Amino acid sequence: MRKGENPDAVIAGVRAKVHEMRKTLPAGVVMRPYYSRDRLVRTTVTTVMRNLVEGAGLVIVLLSLFFYNLRAALIVALTIPLSLLFAFVFMDLRGVPANLLSLGAIDFGIIVDGAVIMTENILRHLSERKVTGPRVLHEVQHAALEVARPLTFAAMIIMTVYVPILTFQRIEGRLFQPMAVTISLAVIGSLLLTLTLLPVLTTFFFRHPPSERESPLLRWLRRPYVPALRFCLRRPVVPIAVTAGMFALALLAFTFLGKEFLPELDEGDIWLRVKFPIGISLEDANPYVHDIRERLLTFPEVRVVVSQLGAPDDGTDINGPDTAEFYIGLKPRGEWRVRDKERLIEGMGARFSDIPGITTNFSQPIKDNVDEALAGVKGEMAIKLYGRDVFELERIGRQITDVLRDIRGVTDLDYDHLVGQPQLQIVVDRKAAARYGINIQDIQGALEAATRGRVVSQVFEGERRFDLAVRLAGSGESLMMLQHLTVSAPSGERIPVAQLAEFTKTEGLSQVQREGSQRRIAIKWSVRERDMGGMVAEAMKEVDAAVKLPEDYHIVWSGRFEDQQRALARLYVIVPLVIFIIFILLFGTFQSIGDALLIMLNLPFALIGGTLALFLSGTHFNISAAVGYVAVFGVSVLNGVVLVSSIRQARGDGVGVLDAVVRGCTLRFRPIVVSGIVAVIGFIPAALSHGIGSEIQRPLARVVVGGLISSSILTLLVLPVVYALIAERSEHREATQTRSAAGEGVGDPR
Repeated sequence: MRKGENPDAVIAGVRAKVHEMRKTLPAGVVMRPYYSRDRLVRTTVTTVMRNLVEGAGLVIVLLSLFFYNLRAALIVALTIPLSLLFAFVFMDLRGVPANLLSLGAIDFGIIVDGAVIMTENILRHLSERKVTGPRVLHEVQHAALEVARPLTFAAMIIMTVYVPILTFQRIEGRLFQPMAVTISLAVIGSLLLTLTLLPVLTTFFFRHPPSERESPLLRWLRRPYVPALRFCLRRPVVPIAVTAGMFALALLAFTFLGKEFLPELDEGDIWLRVKFPIGISLEDANPYVHDIRERLLTFPEVRVVVSQLGAPDDGTDINGPDTAEFYIGLKPRGEWRVRDKERLIEGMGARFSDIPGITTNFSQPIKDNVDEALAGVKGEMAIKLYGRDVFELERIGRQITDVLRDIRGVTDLDYDHLVGQPQLQIVVDRKAAARYGINIQDIQGALEAATRGRVVSQVFEGERRFDLAVRLAGSGESLMMLQHLTVSAPSGERIPVAQLAEFTKTEGLSQVQREGSQRRIAIKWSVRERDMGGMVAEAMKEVDAAVKLPEDYHIVWSGRFEDQQRALARLYVIVPLVIFIIFILLFGTFQSIGDALLIMLNLPFALIGGTLALFLSGTHFNISAAVGYVAVFGVSVLNGVVLVSSIRQARGDGVGVLDAVVRGCTLRFRPIVVSGIVAVIGFIPAALSHGIGSEIQRPLARVVVGGLISSSILTLLVLPVVYALIAERSEHREATQTRSAAGEGVGDPR
């Protein structure tokens, strides 16, 4: 398929052409597809859509429970389809594709956060003021304007945190950039609806004041909150120390997390590459290929096996006769006898253990092509060794392979065998040829005619032209035939080639690999039952200790590890810049450096829960998890903006610091709790899903769930404490300066 084409359209076109071709096939000939990518697409989309539907359903149910008002819940829930419609329209206009992550990373809880805060504030104003008739419009307008500014800045911050994702390149960019665009567009749509449609709908649906009854669930959560908040305000050292301890624990847990580039997407099928000894012919390898195919078909989980020996007819691959590739189509997971795919692969590998001289590499159809396209090596992980001498490269490559073989987690280990191609070298004895008066070209011409044939003329068929080659007929062992081959001397004698040339059996180069104008050899392997980062760290240490490279030789760790390092290096630069931009936006909102820095505390609050969620669930840290941290930062900052705005408003009414903190937290308890719980519940199906296609979105969802839990709790308990400490210290300093100035102004007139 050409780059940039729509897979659905291409597959549909191919299917239509196949249907036409079937009509022209001879009797008894059947054309049947054995692999189509749309099968994987349908499976993954089914998994994602199921998670989305479950998440949306849970969000609507929770909104009804927390608002305890069906009309309010429906108004908020209306933003979900309309926001998605807004995003999809602009994605279609810009040609942004909808893929596994762009759909699976949508959290309806995040989309409705602003709508929850807006609706809750309007309902609170209406229920407190008891307005009716035309005054409803004025009160709704006042309530909407009260939270419009912080919601706008919070939405800008959420979109800002996705900037690092837009800078991704190569495979991670193809995966995550559509996700960032989708979520950003959905947030923009949600903000526009929150600021325009929601206030209008509330004026229609709440002509009479809503009931002051609070949800029993929310009342149950609120009951212990105010005492806990007052306790934290009286003893600020306790919550701050506990939070610092949890943050240290999270940092410690992060060091124990496994590291990888991306979680492996289960495509539902297997791709197997088998390497035979160098120099084997197609005729000799074919029985082994048939045997391997028959052994694979004995597994009840296998649906179909298709093999390819050597290079394809279209010349798109450079495989030699020593390489065989097998597509292993698997039945639906529910029909498997062995539920774990890793165990199935181990069983297949064990079934080939009695075939001598072969190495195997298990992968997946799309993954195998992607790995080769990214690193130029047919393997998940690779070490590229560069140097001048091919034989020295072979020696060092064999040495590195011996080191890697003893490292836990390394499987399907092999290296490019550059040396070992059996060769028959024929060196013409020029002195012997001169004695018989035979030209060197005559000897070479006879050998050419005996081996590959010699072009002697051309044949024309209409406008087509073909070379006509002749080849000497022979039987028996080729070496004996060549040695007994005779060449005519000028005197008419027939001289055997054995008297004119020396025949030597030796090993030569099977291939010469070059990259960047340098010769190179690749050592490749896969990682199984271990994280990639830990395995590579150990492998680097062992290789550096055991392998001493000659001058002008160097190695590069490639494959998925190289991709991971490139993506993380970009994040290390972009994320601090984005954090600085968030600070500027917060400063623009509050015109206070202290308040902006205070809200930035939500970032470590989110790190605590996200990291512990990964650690407790046994999930590796990867690019998907890193994107989860980015996503949860935006929502955490939104809650902080709403809370600090409420406290500042209370202080603006002349309330003392502690009373203003309690009042602001009490007022914003419901929107913060509702938005946090709804966002968490919206990602629960994705965090727990194990269907095909869920592997990529699962780490992201788990980070968001854990990060929102810790961020919401600490925002409601610790953030007010820090705010109170800073505000009281500021008031104390201002009071001291005032007294000092007053004392200087009162003096002896003399």
